[in-house]
Order: sequence, then C-alpha cells, then structure tokens
Amino acid sequence: MPSSISNSEVVGSLPSPSGPTARTGITLLLAGLAMLFLGLELTSPLILTRLSRIERRVESETQAAKALRPVTPDGRPTVLLAGNSLLIEGVELDSLRDTLAPQYAVSRLAIEQTHYLDWYFGLRRLLEEGARPSVIVLTLATDQLASRFTLGESFAHRQMSARDFALVVKEAKLDKTSASTYLFAHWSNWLANKGFIRQDVLILLVPHFRELAARIADHGPHVNDPSVLLEMARQRLPELRDLAQTYGVTIVLLVPPTLRQDQSQQVQELGNHVGVPVWVLVPPGEFPRDLFVDGFHLNPQGSEIFTARLADQIRKMPVRLSYNSTNDRGSGLKAGSTSDNNVVGGP
Repeated sequence: MPSSISNSEVVGSLPSPSGPTARTGITLLLAGLAMLFLGLELTSPLILTRLSRIERRVESETQAAKALRPVTPDGRPTVLLAGNSLLIEGVELDSLRDTLAPQYAVSRLAIEQTHYLDWYFGLRRLLEEGARPSVIVLTLATDQLASRFTLGESFAHRQMSARDFALVVKEAKLDKTSASTYLFAHWSNWLANKGFIRQDVLILLVPHFRELAARIADHGPHVNDPSVLLEMARQRLPELRDLAQTYGVTIVLLVPPTLRQDQSQQVQELGNHVGVPVWVLVPPGEFPRDLFVDGFHLNPQGSEIFTARLADQIRKMPVRLSYNSTNDRGSGLKAGSTSDNNVVGGP
C-alpha cells in the first residue's frame, strides 16, 4: 500500500543549510573592503615615492621649506622660491644658489600644474606649520594669478589646511560633490595620490608618454579678458600682502617671461599701490620665441638669462630683520618689517 506522507513532512525532514548567512557574507565583504582601503592608504605614498622622481623631489623640498628660519646659522637671510613648472624650467636653481651664496640662502618648493589658489592656501598652511623664510618669491603667470583652478585632490591633501576648507570651497567655487572630494582627499593618501600613480604607470607602459603629454598640455591663458585679470589681481594682491604681514615675512610675485601681452605692467602698478612687490624682469615680448621650448617654458638659454636677472634683482632687494617673537613662534626674528634694525642687502 503506497505511503501517504505529505509534502510538508518531507520538507520538514530535510536538513537546514549549514553555509554562511547573508548577514555574514555582507560582514565579510565590508571587512574585505576596509582591509583593501587600509592597504591602499598605507601603501600609496610608498608606491608613489618609488615610482615618481617628481614626488620624491616635492616631498624633499616641502620638508626643507617647513624647516626654514628667517636667517641661517651663519646669518644669511633665507629666500624660498615657490611656483610651478615655470619656476622649474625658468630658473637654474644651482646657478642661482651659487651666485647668491655669499648673501642669501636660496631654497625652492615647486609643484607642477599649480595656480594662485594652490599657492595662496599652500603658503598659508606652510607658514601656519612654522616655516619662516625671510622672503618668499612666488612665480606665477598673470593669468595663473587670476585663475580659480587648483590641483584638485593633491592640493587638498598637500597644500590645503583643514581650517581653510570653507574658504577654499568659496574661492574655488566648488560644487557639493567637488567639495566633499576635497574634504575626504585632505585626510586620504589614496584619494590624493591615485591620479599621480595612474600617470606614473602610464609613463612606464606607454612609450614617449611624457613627450605626448607635453604636446597636448594646455599652456594657453586661462583668463583671456584683461579686465577680469586685473580685477582678480586687485583682489588677490592684497591677500598676499595680508598673509605676509600676518606672519612677518616678505612675499614677492615674480612674473615669468612671455611671448604675449599679459598685463604684467598693470599688475606691477597694482602691486606697488597695495604694497606687494611685483617683479617683471622681462617685459612681454622681449624674449624671442627661440628662447622658449614650447612658447611657454624657457629653454636652457632663456633660463640662463632669466636666472641672471633674478639674481641681480634679489641682490638689490633690501631684507629687513628685527627681533619680534609674536609672529615667528619661537625663533625670535621677524622678517620683512619696516624696522631699520639689521638691514641686509640693498643696491
């Protein structure tokens, strides 16, 4: 006689699954992602430093800049050259150092593809963290002075102070997505470094990648309207003046040579009016095209001439040092004051 066991009885008699539950799987997945992210955070600086000669240079120059005091132990005022590739290609650092060695100690902090906001907030952070050069010479083209561009996540991590985040959002006109990216990148090595790591991998994998990138790079003016450029200069030169006064340093704007009209003479006049030295050592169009690599960066011959002019200008610059502990956080020296104590340099 056939058995009359019901379906429910059969199902109920089957053993229950012994594998992981959905909750366990999600927990393991999240733990794996956390370990992956932690690994990227810890290793990305090491990977980038190993892959990139530029990163090693920037890190070395940054640490050296943070340690600068107004004068060296042998009594020479310190000069920090800050800027982007226009500084790297336009000024022969070793030659400038050797020429000025009897009078000044010259250092450099150069980060490619940077503009005004990178350096305004970068210098704020550098000075906030204790750097005190006597003089900061900031090298920017006039359209870079007026630009709202930044170096993105790298800027947020390396040059932006957390206390300046709200001001960066305002000045760079960031939308909510970009603002949140900057905030996370400030604290995250991986977010700050991933773009450069990808670039360095391409350099290793793609033949002549550097030459290709140089060809397609945008070197044109980012601010074409002279009235807009001058209006931004009117706003930003006083910002540099106030920053210099806050920390007791001298900040100079150095305009590199250019083939085109760049309103540098007008910017120089504005600087004289608000109290920020603007050095235009080569009037627009004076250097012929054959002194440039790409119509924007100087070649070795152009760099040699420009470096000699810069050395002469720094020699003629009076640097005043007076004892004042308010702004120097323990060094006992204040650079760039109007006091006549310890005047160094001059014509």
